[in-house]
This record gives sequence, structure tokens and C-alpha cells, in this order.
Amino acid sequence: MMSLDEAIKGRRSVRVYKSDEVKRDLIRECIEAATFAPSAKNGQQWRFIVLAGESKDKFTDLYRKELDKLTINVGSSYGSCTMMEEAPVVIMVWNTNELGWITEGHSVSAAIQNLLLKAYSLGLGTCWIGDVFYTYEAIMHYFKKPWELIAAITVGWPDVNPGPRLRLSVDDVAEFLY
Repeated sequence: MMSLDEAIKGRRSVRVYKSDEVKRDLIRECIEAATFAPSAKNGQQWRFIVLAGESKDKFTDLYRKELDKLTINVGSSYGSCTMMEEAPVVIMVWNTNELGWITEGHSVSAAIQNLLLKAYSLGLGTCWIGDVFYTYEAIMHYFKKPWELIAAITVGWPDVNPGPRLRLSVDDVAEFLY
């Protein structure tokens, strides 16, 4: 079994996937791990829509068409779109925002981190995609949910093994005041 430190330090954003199917049970394990994240007042504000096969293809077609309509430079978004097209699974992550607190979005982000770590522990690759915000209104209309879109997550069997990236040290990022 993988240790927590191995999962935290070994997980990478994977952008190239094999076309092999990811079984629903594995996705369920990842989402279950997400549900154990801390949440504001135990509100468990996260919601997930899992897209695969035809449903994923319909969504990514819409996303690409909406990107083509934009007049601003969203170059990296086309790469994210291609990644979603090629990954076997895309998970749309939402915040129900039932209490209207700004901290509810933080709770959903914690759930995403749990999902990513669980996926890595199962041998899956993932990438947290924020580029979906360029077409936020179209995505909201497409899914017709009353929730707030937080991210899209690609999931699949990695076709690359990204190496570690340079990290800032604790001394670079923390100030200790006692």
C-alpha cells in the first residue's frame, strides 16, 4: 500500500492518457475518497458529474465550439480540451453553495485533492482543469445545474510518467511567528 507521503510527493498532473477504459468502480473509489474531505460546517457541498464515452464526447464537442467563439486568447484551453477529448473519463466538479459561504468552495477543493490522491494511489493519472471557466456560461447552460462549477478533472491510465517539478522550500513559502 502506498504511504500518504508517497501519494502527496508522487502525484503529478498527467496530460497524456492511454485509451484504455477506466472501470466505474475505480472512479467510485476516487469519488468516495473525495467525500471524506473536510467541509465547511460538514456541508459536504461537492457534487460530481462523471462523463465517459458518448456523454464525454458531446461535452468536449460543446467545449471546443465555445472556445472557437471566444475573441480572447485562450491558447492553453485548446490543450485542455484535447486532453479531455483523449482522457477516458472527465469529472465535472461542482459546489452546491447551499449556505452561500465563500468557504464552501474551499471545501470542494479539498475534495478534489482527495480524489486526485486516491486516483494516483490506484495507478490512475489525473489533471485538475480550470480552463473550463472560459466557457462558464455555456457549461452551466449545458448541464442545467443550480450549482457553481469548480473544475473539470481528467482521469485515465497515464501514457507518460511526468517527473518531479521544482518545489519551493518550506523556508520560501512559510513565515513562522511564535
